[in-house]
Amino acid sequence: MVHSKTILSLTSDMLANGGFSHLTDDQISALHHLILRLKEPLTTIQQNLLLTFWSNADAANLPAALLYRCNTVLHQYGRHPITELYAEMEID
Repeated sequence: MVHSKTILSLTSDMLANGGFSHLTDDQISALHHLILRLKEPLTTIQQNLLLTFWSNADAANLPAALLYRCNTVLHQYGRHPITELYAEMEID
């Protein structure tokens, strides 16, 4: 399995790169404060809480390398990958 430090660090990177910019200010603030309060090593509950935030991330703003690393972690946990929330639709 993945080290909890990786999950915490990738969550911080996603936050810094706008992966959660579509969330409300209150939700972003809650995530930011959660990250600041967490101590290594993370418990399974804490890891799952952060991975739940990942489920709400938007790939549109994330650098490809970061998105790849995050999706690799999600795959190892049997979760769905992060995708773009709003895909462009072609209108005829």
